[in-house]
Amino acid sequence: MSERELATLCSRSDRSACRELYMRYAARVFALCLRYTNDRAEAEDLMHDTMIKVYGAIGRFSYKGEGSLYSWIRSIAVHLAIDLIRKNNAQIIGSLDENEIQIADEASDSQREIPFRILSEMITTLPQTQRLIFNLYCIEGFSHKEIADLLGIKMKTSSSLLAKAKKRLNVMVEQYLKAKG
Repeated sequence: MSERELATLCSRSDRSACRELYMRYAARVFALCLRYTNDRAEAEDLMHDTMIKVYGAIGRFSYKGEGSLYSWIRSIAVHLAIDLIRKNNAQIIGSLDENEIQIADEASDSQREIPFRILSEMITTLPQTQRLIFNLYCIEGFSHKEIADLLGIKMKTSSSLLAKAKKRLNVMVEQYLKAKG
């Protein structure tokens, strides 16, 4: 069944289609939520909240081509994850002194040698704000302007936090590669 057909049937409350939507996307949404929460139980709750919101709003979904349904679902999940982070932390990101901003992108070719599982574990150890910006920018594909608007921060803050996350990841990668020999 195509995404368009699936969305149309779900908007008509077709139980079979709603079940299919869940089966098709729940695992991907869970993985996305886990990247933001770093806690399996919280990620599962967030995934369920996302799917409930999707079912309630599916009538407003506008098909824009293959992949647009998951993109729409992903957007809902990201917004709910950010709302959860905001709720859990009164202020997600403190203001940074512009003198602290150091943007560096020291990615090396050797990073490609690291298994995805190991790199994913490294990302989960980043401080929450750096992990949030890293996920939004590097994995979800948001621009610094979009991140700034979404989080109510300055674009420089977003780029600075991304640079710090990358720098921290580079250190972990170098340590891993040295230990591996």
